[in-house]
Amino acid sequence: MNTATTLPNELADLVREGWELLVNHLGLPKAIQFVVLLERGKGDSVAEIKEYWDDASIDDIHARIMQWKAERA
Repeated sequence: MNTATTLPNELADLVREGWELLVNHLGLPKAIQFVVLLERGKGDSVAEIKEYWDDASIDDIHARIMQWKAERA
């Protein structure tokens, strides 16, 4: 499962500029479709999510997310 990461400012600026170019050239719907095609994984995402979270309750998932966010603050 992918997790979000914080990019250094110069890379964040590059991503922002690239996104703006995509949207300006392709339009928002096609830009989104393009990015989704790049990010498309392999395999069964439902099975991956099930494996990652196992039988965790919504409260367990929330606690894990909050812990992850606190560690990166």
